[in-house]
Amino acid sequence: MVRMNFKLYSPEVMQRHAEMLGNRVKKNFKALSKKFDKEHVSAFRLYNLDIPEIRAVVDWYEGHVILGEYVREQTDHESYLELLSASVATALNIPVENVHIRQRTTRPFEGDRYTRLARTNERMEVREGDLKFLVNLDDFLDVGLFTDHRVTRGIVRDLVKGKRFLNLFAYTGAFSCYAAKGGAKSVTTVDMSRRYLDWAKDNMELNALTGTCRQEWSSTEVREFLERASLSKNMWDVIFLDPPSFSTREGMEPFDILYDHRSLVESTLAVLDKGGVLFFSTNHQRFEPDLDGLLSAICTEITSLTTPVDYKGKTPHRLFQIVKAK
Repeated sequence: MVRMNFKLYSPEVMQRHAEMLGNRVKKNFKALSKKFDKEHVSAFRLYNLDIPEIRAVVDWYEGHVILGEYVREQTDHESYLELLSASVATALNIPVENVHIRQRTTRPFEGDRYTRLARTNERMEVREGDLKFLVNLDDFLDVGLFTDHRVTRGIVRDLVKGKRFLNLFAYTGAFSCYAAKGGAKSVTTVDMSRRYLDWAKDNMELNALTGTCRQEWSSTEVREFLERASLSKNMWDVIFLDPPSFSTREGMEPFDILYDHRSLVESTLAVLDKGGVLFFSTNHQRFEPDLDGLLSAICTEITSLTTPVDYKGKTPHRLFQIVKAK
């Protein structure tokens, strides 16, 4: 791959970018915070690549901010990020140490895109309606809560009362907490990472939901879990499926969302009871669904219905509702 030899931004350009970002973040916070305060939501997106020259995202977490800048070669990163951070802190009237920096890349030239960043092991609570979640703002690229699925979680909560819910690639279990709060008969949470599975249990306990319904936890790889569940004839009524875009682990078959999503969806439908609903999500920006003609199921894309106001004009995820025939 050939890298272009860019000229570095001048100090004047970097300062102008910082001022532009600060102004936009201040404007967006004023518009969004009133709505979210009323809804008791303290984690939301403030800036999402709004200005073409400033390739960054800014997320608010209860008085703290994640500033994620997409790496580019024409900047002195350290100076640039210092200017952006100071401007955002001033705009939001928070200490600059409350601005937590991330450098993002769409795909690395080499190496792991999601290596651990630090080992603070410090978590804080954020609110989402009548639920609370633990986030870690320093140790990983992702903090523990995907705010773009806030609306989707509400849809699941309204749907699961008295039903069996399965959360696949569950991460820190936000959907599991919503399902338990919504009165699900049972909640099964599956994620191969024991760290995230323990985090999910902590979220459940934080919301006093432990033991409110039958709860099962599994660190089995999802495809293996589905195969075992199908053989055992275990069934669920509502399933949320949110696989990674790409995954390679030693000793396991690689997964690529572009080529492998249909077989994964079909395996998931095998454990969905008649009349049940599967929500299939991906955040791959170039995703092309191959979901026509699924056996005994009707697939409808509902992305536009689940995109929150703080992501307006963007497509943070694609979401498909797949209903199995009765």
